[in-house]
Amino acid sequence: MTSFNSTFLTVLFCLISTSVHAQKLVADSGKDHVQLIELYSSESCSSCPPADEWISSLKTRSGLWKSFVPIVFHVDYWNHLGWKDGLSSDAMTKRQRDIAQTWPKPLVYTPGVVVDGNEWKNWGRSFPKKEKSKGLQLLIHEEKENTYEVEVKGLGDQPSKTEYVVKFANLGMDLSSNVTSGENSGKLLRHNFVVLEWESKAVTSKGNKVIFHLSKNDKGTGSKAVVAWIEKTDSPISLQATGGYR
Repeated sequence: MTSFNSTFLTVLFCLISTSVHAQKLVADSGKDHVQLIELYSSESCSSCPPADEWISSLKTRSGLWKSFVPIVFHVDYWNHLGWKDGLSSDAMTKRQRDIAQTWPKPLVYTPGVVVDGNEWKNWGRSFPKKEKSKGLQLLIHEEKENTYEVEVKGLGDQPSKTEYVVKFANLGMDLSSNVTSGENSGKLLRHNFVVLEWESKAVTSKGNKVIFHLSKNDKGTGSKAVVAWIEKTDSPISLQATGGYR
């Protein structure tokens, strides 16, 4: 009888351990608004390294992941200047253009910093005032290696006819690049919070959990992070964001 109980408890412990691992909490925004800070950058742009250094400094700033989430998109419209940025993509350029279209004077440039959809030119100073909470909460759970569940809370309190989409991104940290041509020729550029891959999935009040799968082709050997943010389907402006190291 004692042996049976011991075996039963061992199996139960293994099942619980597996369940706990499958629901490892990576990030929780809470109900207060978390700012999404987007830097649009390029290794082909001589003006970008100072902005890259600034956003890298946010690694040690109080409030990282809890009050603000930084991400860096590398655009491809400077790749003709003699250096092709291997981190850039047309999709990232398109996002910058879509956001700029919401401004009174649409203009894309690098380095360009956007906070919750708003152009922010004084990015070296204190952050802009936070938006009021939209009543949304995001949680990221690690289901298993390279598989993450994003849960959205508060959708039931939003306007019933509004549709939403969750964006999820894998970030590279402590990356470096030796630039051998173009405007930054001879420079060793260092990058943090760089979007390596990203995906979008729709959510509703009845289906408020979505699963994302990451590729196994991470760049570099440094730490990694994941972030999630939520937007209306017809707007590229973040309503709530969260993130954390993985």
